[in-house]
Amino acid sequence: MRVQMFGGEALILPLYDPSDVTRTERAKALIQALREADGIILSAPAYHGGISGLIKNAIDYTEDMKGDDRAYFDGRSVGTIACAGGWQAAGTTLGSLRSVVHSLRGWNAPMGVMINTARKIFAGEQCLDSDIERNISIMVEQVVSFARNSALLRAL
Repeated sequence: MRVQMFGGEALILPLYDPSDVTRTERAKALIQALREADGIILSAPAYHGGISGLIKNAIDYTEDMKGDDRAYFDGRSVGTIACAGGWQAAGTTLGSLRSVVHSLRGWNAPMGVMINTARKIFAGEQCLDSDIERNISIMVEQVVSFARNSALLRAL
């Protein structure tokens, strides 16, 4: 199993323009990783009750995958995490992420994770909240299990 992470600077991409086929190296790397992925985890901060523009713009680049044999997220398991300074925004953002995954033909993991960042949740890489840590573990296990099973079925 190989894991790649795209966050922060890796997601600073030009505003997606469907009429412009020019792609930056960052955009090419993101789309290539998504094409090769059997499982995906999307995490987004909430901005005004929705997905941040940075994340949404990166997701828009999946339009480059529309003609692939596995178009968009087809046949891929996708876990979703929404972070917000309160439960209401986290809930609406999680719902938005799950709708995007569905519209891109992905298989939403049953466990979606909401993180209320109004309090300190992480110290470095350590999760300080056992409920959130458990929920993330469940979601990751669901994504990995589905991805492995899908890969096995495709190999038959």
